[in-house]
Amino acid sequence: MGRSAGRVGLSGAARFGALCGGCVTALERDVAAAFAVDGPLARSAGSLRPRMAQLDMASAVARAVQAGERLVVEAGTGVGKTFAYLVPVLLSGRRALLSTATQALQDQLFSRDIPAVSRALGVPVRAALLKGRASYVCVQRLEQARSGAGVGLRDPALTAGLEQIQRWAMASVSGDLAELPGLDDASPLRGLVGSTRDNCLGGACPRLALCHVNRARHEAQQADWVVINHHLFFADQDVREAGKGSLLPRAEVVVFDEAHQLNDAGIQFVGQSIGSSVLRELACEVSSLGSQWARGMRPWSHLALELEHASRLVSQLLRGTLGAGQRSRWAQLGPEGLEASAWCLAVAGVARALSGVQNALALTCDAAAELGHLHERVLRTQAVWGRFTQVGASATPGGLVRWLEWGGGHAQALAWRLVAAPLDSAALFRDLLGEAVDGRSWVFTSATLGHDDALSWFTQRLGLDAVARVRTLRVPSPFDRTAQAALYIPHDLPEPADAAHTPVLAEAVARWASVLGGRTLVLTTTLRAARRMTEQLNTLVAEGRCAPLSVLGQGHMSKRLLLARFRAAGAPKTDLAGAILVASASFWEGVDLAGDVLQLLVIDKLPFPSPDDPLIEARARQLEAAGQGAFAGCYLPEAAMALKQGAGRLIRSETDRGVLVIADRRLVTRSYGHQLLAALPPMPRLVDEADMVLALNTLASKTPVALAPG
Repeated sequence: MGRSAGRVGLSGAARFGALCGGCVTALERDVAAAFAVDGPLARSAGSLRPRMAQLDMASAVARAVQAGERLVVEAGTGVGKTFAYLVPVLLSGRRALLSTATQALQDQLFSRDIPAVSRALGVPVRAALLKGRASYVCVQRLEQARSGAGVGLRDPALTAGLEQIQRWAMASVSGDLAELPGLDDASPLRGLVGSTRDNCLGGACPRLALCHVNRARHEAQQADWVVINHHLFFADQDVREAGKGSLLPRAEVVVFDEAHQLNDAGIQFVGQSIGSSVLRELACEVSSLGSQWARGMRPWSHLALELEHASRLVSQLLRGTLGAGQRSRWAQLGPEGLEASAWCLAVAGVARALSGVQNALALTCDAAAELGHLHERVLRTQAVWGRFTQVGASATPGGLVRWLEWGGGHAQALAWRLVAAPLDSAALFRDLLGEAVDGRSWVFTSATLGHDDALSWFTQRLGLDAVARVRTLRVPSPFDRTAQAALYIPHDLPEPADAAHTPVLAEAVARWASVLGGRTLVLTTTLRAARRMTEQLNTLVAEGRCAPLSVLGQGHMSKRLLLARFRAAGAPKTDLAGAILVASASFWEGVDLAGDVLQLLVIDKLPFPSPDDPLIEARARQLEAAGQGAFAGCYLPEAAMALKQGAGRLIRSETDRGVLVIADRRLVTRSYGHQLLAALPPMPRLVDEADMVLALNTLASKTPVALAPG
């Protein structure tokens, strides 16, 4: 349900049934009644009002559920897509898997949305929340870390953190580490107290009866609905293919929310990777577990140091030849830009270190279950390392693209990774859905899935365009962007490739944000640009060349804390200084800043894919080999989808109002500009700086008039 004043009844379902050329089913009638203006959803919360767009989507989901179809729905911002799929699935009585992109969205779906729908309709549902094993505290590994078997006692901060986790774990029922608000996702504590498939002892664990992972999986097997994330869905496919049972129950309905991220998640599942973090963790396990269970039998600390040293030599080689954050294509002899003989020496060093560890564990693995599992893990790591680093084209399995990623920087001295991945997830989903002949229904939904009615940007990458019984539906946003927002494309900024672009834009952002007292989000296309923009804005504030605003830059604190501080700064009746948030990467999507908290969104440049992205480059070559244009067929659609995602951060409710600035004049000077503009919702254009200042003053005064003149 949404907060629109639109009125709907059974006519919405009847209209959809007519469009589909079929009769309205009983489930569609029940769904329409639930969403009616005087229906149970409206009665459950007086502020909620029906939306025709929401009913259209809900009717389509109901039809797909009953017919065992595959449905792809692009539901614009504000449609209320979560209720639009929850209601028909609940009323159908079917068992369901509900998958979303992140654990935060899982928590929201499980704790807020499902209970709200169930209460409103008076239909109980037994739901379970299931995450990957690393999301739960492992009692066995926590005890090992606290006893000094890990690295905890060598770092007072880690020791204190372990004690805090211990106190929480004694009272926690779920063991979900998300219950600890101070535990950041990047905290090294997570690696000490969480388990992975590699280090889990399984049935041999002495704390098996206290295992939170097993308890959560048991609850999931008994539930009507299981709320998961995309990565866990693919992990379940991996377990099934290996013939080791399953992590998830069999479901009659599978719903993928935030489905635009499925392709990337599937690529990670099909692909392989190995890097410094894997070797570093192995070295830590060798030192701690070897010393604990086979002390004196082998030189464990020396073996661990050799493995760390071998990994560090790879870093040193990369630091001398590749720039920070660079990706290097990998054809046959090795990654491009690296001297072949030096690369081979570094590769051989890692192989020797792994061999030394493996030999030592082979002679002692019977001493404890932990050592046996560690030995198996080292053997798997050796096999993956060998497949990656053997010389020749055969090193990469057919259809995979291989590359090397290098984080660079002093603080990330060991941040490198070797990756092999397919171009897309088409083969994976063709297999999954090709086998779905047992009446299961599949629903894929997101706010951004394509530019045409076939939603080909999404369906082609998942191979859905070649699967039978797939229907697509586009449900536009109910928001009136023509009244709520305006678009400004500055014509006097330097070209995006000009080094002066960021500093000049920073001065404009400071000027605009000063009018609003903050309330500004700047999205950049690279982390480097975000850092430069943050530095420039801080300088302008320090020199008194703009209002005394707080500049919040990505990288200085966690995403969760950045957003919390930005919301607090923009909240009414607060003494905090207004804020400008500067961010890149993950902030382009999944960020909801409804209300007056955000009124100015600035996108620094058109978000074309990075030229060193190996997958994008391989897709471009594939198009060219087929006689198609790489720019029009690959780079332009990717930029349009990213632009659509980023622009979607501005208007999040019917009462939001704001200005979108795209600080890239290529939108109006290049022939492809109209295609990118077409990806955006229709908004009136601000012509020049005078129009911009007038619009900002209108927002600042909270005057309910049009933002654009004329």
